[in-house]
Amino acid sequence: MGGPAAAEKTKVSLLFSGGIDSAMCAVKLADKYDEVHLVSYQNGFGHYKLSRTAKRAKEISRRYPPGKFRHTLLSTMELFEPLMNEATTKDYEEIKSGFVWCMSCKLAMHTRTIAYNLEHGISRVADGSSSSTTEMVEQTPFTINTIRAFYEEYGMEFETPVYDQSREESIKTLKAMGFKMGVRIGDRFLGIQPKCRAGELYYLPYLLLGTYPDHDEKQVIGFIRGKLDIARDWIDGHCRSVGVEPPRRLTEAETDRILAESLKRQLERDRAKALDKRDGGAVETQQVEFVKPT
Repeated sequence: MGGPAAAEKTKVSLLFSGGIDSAMCAVKLADKYDEVHLVSYQNGFGHYKLSRTAKRAKEISRRYPPGKFRHTLLSTMELFEPLMNEATTKDYEEIKSGFVWCMSCKLAMHTRTIAYNLEHGISRVADGSSSSTTEMVEQTPFTINTIRAFYEEYGMEFETPVYDQSREESIKTLKAMGFKMGVRIGDRFLGIQPKCRAGELYYLPYLLLGTYPDHDEKQVIGFIRGKLDIARDWIDGHCRSVGVEPPRRLTEAETDRILAESLKRQLERDRAKALDKRDGGAVETQQVEFVKPT
């Protein structure tokens, strides 16, 4: 008789740029999982300096046993193009905000990650979203919860390991581990991750003047939900093309319930944090809402 079966490896995928936040995530996830898949992306429309992610992935991998990290660069162009075409015409006319480009790009990344996980049998996902950079539309709490609900449709758990960790703490940890940090400007470090022309133009006023972009919560959630059928169709088609059976498509009622529950949990987390900060003081409860696409 053979010995006991080996325990199944725990695996997680990480949306990986190689910047401070995603590098710190990689370090944290390495302590929690047997295998960390570092997944990077190119959308074919303004992404450049992409080789930086591979350099950072090698830099991280050298500090751990072989097999701890796997790095993959995936194209999102096939998916980003239909998302972006609609976003920069009809959606921009209605919303009047450049976030439609950045959010389309990030949604393509998350969608591609779902397909990657289905191919590799991975049920956990993480990214480097941080409360220090909530001026970025894809890192606001309401965006994160809408994306978390999207992952839950496919039986996947989405986590943000450094969201509540201060940037300075991440910087201190990575420096102590000997990571290359690039050129520091404020709390940003240049030269360690890929760049995006469109993103640079959209966030330039904030970087130069400290002026935050105005992101309306209902608009952003409605925009994302209005694009999810494009994303779901792409996942189904991609799975079939690589010989993977697509998961059952959930009904609208099921997806609505998942999102409502995700937003409710976020409200409860926010309320608990506020109570903690105010040392047990009363905090007014807010209404939880979600927006259906029109």
